[in-house]
Amino acid sequence: MQDLIARIGIPLFIQVVIEIWNGLFLLIMIFTLTLGTRLNTDSAHAAVKVPLTGEILIFYIAIFFYNLMNVLGILPSNSVGRLSYWMVRIAAFLYYVIGAFQTLFFLQLIKKHVAEKHELSLLKRATTILQVLNIPPLLLLCFTPLTGSLYYFNERNEYFRGPLFFTWHMVTIILFVYIFAVCLLFRNQIDRFLRQVIFTSVLIPMCGFVLNTNYSGISFNNISVSVSALIIFLFYEQHRTEVAVQSAHQLDQAQMLLAEKQLALEQSKNEVLMAQIQPHFINNSLMALRSRCREDPDLYESITNFSRYLRSHFDGLSDTKMITFEQEMENVEAYLALERLNFEDRLAVEYDIDADDFLVPALSVQPLVENAVRHGIGTYEKGGTVRISAHRADGRICIEIIDDGSGKSSLTQRQEKRKGIGIENVRARLQSMQNAKLEILRGDHGTTARILIDEEGGAQQ
Repeated sequence: MQDLIARIGIPLFIQVVIEIWNGLFLLIMIFTLTLGTRLNTDSAHAAVKVPLTGEILIFYIAIFFYNLMNVLGILPSNSVGRLSYWMVRIAAFLYYVIGAFQTLFFLQLIKKHVAEKHELSLLKRATTILQVLNIPPLLLLCFTPLTGSLYYFNERNEYFRGPLFFTWHMVTIILFVYIFAVCLLFRNQIDRFLRQVIFTSVLIPMCGFVLNTNYSGISFNNISVSVSALIIFLFYEQHRTEVAVQSAHQLDQAQMLLAEKQLALEQSKNEVLMAQIQPHFINNSLMALRSRCREDPDLYESITNFSRYLRSHFDGLSDTKMITFEQEMENVEAYLALERLNFEDRLAVEYDIDADDFLVPALSVQPLVENAVRHGIGTYEKGGTVRISAHRADGRICIEIIDDGSGKSSLTQRQEKRKGIGIENVRARLQSMQNAKLEILRGDHGTTARILIDEEGGAQQ
């Protein structure tokens, strides 16, 4: 270590240490961005695609090799030998190539994301001209190993600036000033994140170029671009969070819109069905039959409950307006009264209603009760109990329908399909409220269907 310090000097040794640490940070950032890019292209992951990820990854890789070439050019300095001879010359040449690439890269960003995106033909033409004007300096670089125009080395492999170095240097500064001026002039048309990236990657390196005008042994170019890379990464992480939040919001909106469309489609199908079955005729017929059964109270009550059950379904299928929870429970009780005729003592119902002064979509509770009866306890000879509760907790209304059947019961494929359709219909109706959701919790000792409604979203009457 002491021999290295004595050979290259303390300033260059500090430069090497700084750039090695910068390289480690750049590798971490490159790995993070590479992982994000792969997730974006993998359909198996629900990753959020962040704009400019690919461009920033290219920029970071360029900075990493920019610093690496500078380190490889410093380490053999003041050392004679064939390996040192070729190492410093190859490293210096690639160092200049990568530096030119970074400038052309940001000119291309201006051309693609500003000029072409906003159809600014004059800006696109000016940027293209500046890209073409970089050809003479690149040709000058190609001949430098033979002519020493931009840089040269003495017999001890020490680096020196050539007579035309400041031509290259000033061209780079002018191009950076152009990029900065474009961003300043068209700042209202450039996305905020892109504006942050370009301003950071231009202003800080430009300060490094100015400081490096008088060569002192330390390359402020490399330090400045590494600092800009770190700041850009902070901007990137902030932007990725914003994009993720926005995407989640858009996904919620899309799901809500889909639920509304599904409900509208269901409503349209129901209207066609209602027109075919003529519910008023059925209801009137039942009322006529009921009037003839006054001498048989049980039959009279059964027809009354059946009529109420049909009417609630007809109304729920033909209208999407909200009803009171009390009205929904009347429909539930009419249904359960009919089921007791089939199950007799095998069906027990328990109520625990602490709150009923809120609104729900029609047919949002009754289908869940029907699932609990038919598919929860109906497949068992001994029957079971259905518990229905409603209470407030933590700013929410919680409605639970619990059966004590075994979750391991075997239903036929047709029963499973019918059960699933009922649950999805309820879920779609609740999603249309924008503040309610359905949870299904299955266990070895029964199933719980839980409706959660945020009171702030307008569940009150």
